[in-house]
Amino acid sequence: MSNRRNDMKMNISIKGIIICLLAVGALQAQDVHLSQYQFARLQINPALTGMFNGDRQVALVHKQQYFSVPVDFLTFSGSYDVKFRECHNEKGFFSAGVLFNYDQSGDSKLTLTSLSINGSYTLPLTRKFFIGGGAYLGLGQRSFSETDLQWDNQWTGTVFDPSLPSGETFSRTSFLFADIGGGVNARLQGEDRTKIDVGVGAYHLNRPNYAFYTDSDIKLPIRLSLYGMGVLKVASILDIYGNALYQDQGPYSETVLGGGLIIHLSNRKAREIELHLGAAVRLDDAFIPMIAIGYDGWKGGFSYDINTSDFKVATDEKAGPEFFLTYTYKKLCPLKQTKVCTIF
Repeated sequence: MSNRRNDMKMNISIKGIIICLLAVGALQAQDVHLSQYQFARLQINPALTGMFNGDRQVALVHKQQYFSVPVDFLTFSGSYDVKFRECHNEKGFFSAGVLFNYDQSGDSKLTLTSLSINGSYTLPLTRKFFIGGGAYLGLGQRSFSETDLQWDNQWTGTVFDPSLPSGETFSRTSFLFADIGGGVNARLQGEDRTKIDVGVGAYHLNRPNYAFYTDSDIKLPIRLSLYGMGVLKVASILDIYGNALYQDQGPYSETVLGGGLIIHLSNRKAREIELHLGAAVRLDDAFIPMIAIGYDGWKGGFSYDINTSDFKVATDEKAGPEFFLTYTYKKLCPLKQTKVCTIF
């Protein structure tokens, strides 16, 4: 019985070590990262605020990962941005937006909640080439719960007794932090639907303290996002698109490459219907097929991460689904004033 108890305590201790390692990894953490980042522009660059074909846009994303392992991840992101531009104004314009993120993982319910306010300015250098700069100011909260955690001190030899003291002490289980960042974006706008965006975004430039222990000074690493996103019109009913994203944050980095087709089933004004078929790969991590449909300003879709890294042994090659929904409002502008001949 004594050996069994020692084995159980060792297993519990190992579990505790794993939880701690996960927590430490989260402290050095990657930010929220999404597979379909092209539908969540504010996640990769505040300079992309207002960079869409319309006047206002709402974007919602929900992602769930790792159903087949004990530590799953839940992510929700929502954004709203608006342009401040008059009809037929060919000068630069300001845009503003808000971005909300919620991320939770593990038995400890390790949670990140953040809200940021974005601003950008886009200037046309020529009729087809635009340059923009943006910045954000945000507030975040990091927290976890001890309720569902189990510790070796709570093992009686036969059962866990959660009423027993854990023997662990934490300075705090929640803290707030301020956050700032910025970025630049270049847009080449071709005829009709052809376009390409290239830019870089920088997040957490103030390196906020990210530690649960008040006597520790763990800085949140700066995250850099470098990307290119383009669409090429090849026929009245067909576009091809390609996206590339590289992100670096402290010891972590990711590269996501994707592309596909946009089939325009209807081009009637206010009745546009389009079908997106594509796939992406997160290098050394996942293969990501995607399908989406758009109708009159609405666009919704689904992608699924199929794990290809060594972690696929634990996930059974299943990482998780991602759902996204956007709505773009575009106001109708009156025709430019023209000189009318006098009727006699």
